[in-house]
Amino acid sequence: ARLLQQRQDFPGAARHYHIYVTIVGDAPAGVWSNLALCQHKIGVLLAAEESYRRALALAPDDTGIKYGLAALLVEIGRSKEATGLLAELLKTVASGQVLQALMCARQLICDWTDWEATLDQLRVRAAQLTETSSDLLIPFHALALPLSPAEQLAIARRFASTFRDANRTRMPAPIVPPDGPRLKIGYVSTDFRLHPIAYLLAELWERHDRERFEVFAYSIGPDEDSPLRRRIEGAFEHFIDAGGDSAAQTRQRIRADGIQILIDLNGHTFGSRMEIFCPKTAPVQMHWLGFLGTLGADWFDCVITDRFATPPEMQPYFTERFLYLPDGYTPSDTRRAIDPQPQFRAAQGLPDGAIVFCCFNNAYKIVPPVFDAWARILAAVPGSVLWLSPSSDATHANLRREAARRGIAAERLIFAPRAELGTYLARLRLADLFLDTWPYNAGTTANDALFVGLPILTCAGETMVSRVAASQLLMMGMPELVTRDLAAYEALAIALARAPERLAALREKLRAQRMQSPLFDMARYTRGFEDALAAAWDRYARGGASTAS
Repeated sequence: ARLLQQRQDFPGAARHYHIYVTIVGDAPAGVWSNLALCQHKIGVLLAAEESYRRALALAPDDTGIKYGLAALLVEIGRSKEATGLLAELLKTVASGQVLQALMCARQLICDWTDWEATLDQLRVRAAQLTETSSDLLIPFHALALPLSPAEQLAIARRFASTFRDANRTRMPAPIVPPDGPRLKIGYVSTDFRLHPIAYLLAELWERHDRERFEVFAYSIGPDEDSPLRRRIEGAFEHFIDAGGDSAAQTRQRIRADGIQILIDLNGHTFGSRMEIFCPKTAPVQMHWLGFLGTLGADWFDCVITDRFATPPEMQPYFTERFLYLPDGYTPSDTRRAIDPQPQFRAAQGLPDGAIVFCCFNNAYKIVPPVFDAWARILAAVPGSVLWLSPSSDATHANLRREAARRGIAAERLIFAPRAELGTYLARLRLADLFLDTWPYNAGTTANDALFVGLPILTCAGETMVSRVAASQLLMMGMPELVTRDLAAYEALAIALARAPERLAALREKLRAQRMQSPLFDMARYTRGFEDALAAAWDRYARGGASTAS
């Protein structure tokens, strides 16, 4: 089991650890901890929690076990429980990773205790990072914080070095497959399922030109019995369920299939399997959509992007070269169904005749400076309400408390119940203006809003993750909804709310633009995407860089 774990065969290691603890009734804490880690890696989260707790019962002072359990609790949505564990752990462990995990756990439930002070500490630690530092910060958690591109690069480089050190000598360099009649493209993801990434990509996968491309999917996440999963499986010429395979097995399969361009849709996100890509498995490796920043990893050649999301002057802050798409980084699914049933504000607890601002981004994207702006917007627009995405009871309570602290009645925050996609899309039309978050913008939620004709107001910052909603608005020909700082964002929200005729005109413009925008012309988008991949491969085959100029 330990050997398999060292080789990053986490499914195999988990099986053997489980056999061991079944046979040996008094297995030590270290074995339970390793079993938990492997279960966590392969996404068996409830079993991982049980194993972590068995380990902690045997070694209650073990800081590594405490951190592992806390990280798992964050991932399964029990951040309130995780904050207590991490706060206790931080008393004895002076670690940037624990400090950041505590901040992340709090941010997931909008608990902003010591937010500014913790952010300052993380900036200091980021400035001290090298690829050999003992400290380690998590790149995905850093995306939602107002950090500079240089700070995000430092965090990503240090994190990526853990994979490089473990995998550098594992496999020989990839053999360049011979050119055939079609270019072989492989997508790797945990999210070929009901997930925002799949919502964006389903139609593009269906539209791939089978005469030019042979397209493979390598699913490293759980199976799912859903119409979307079946639709995705049908969209690919080859759909491989590799969720139970080791990284080595998946790499060998990808090489045997002769993949020329391998696209990672996870990046540094929950459930990712970076060891599949390091060292390089395919001649050209790219990442796209799942992680909106640099991976800090020299085994990725490109990040698929556009000239607004990552203008050329941002290149020094990415280890990947920019592969620019002609029409924007974001695909769409124009075939998603909107519930035809009429939707009414009263049924959602929304006031008729008042301005309804909304934000359906995940709660962890809400940071105090943005919430400050929202409170001032609500104060300036009497009777208005803020309609937010469903979340935990702890999140609701924290946000209502924060509103009251800013002089806003708690009942002016209204939380939507959960709904299936078609109903959610139909309900969006009840709002007047979508207020985006910063620095982590709306991605799929921005696409949803624009798809149903709801104006979205965004603030574009310095980092890729803070520019992606603006990228979509520019694709829609709506630059008037892009601001460059929170003061301008706040002022424009108030101005629009006070001028219903302007909001009505924006809706009408969105309706008209939707018919001609490249954001929702997926035939055009797919051609541009495929041409960019083909050009990148041609440059590689000629011995040049595999990136667009």
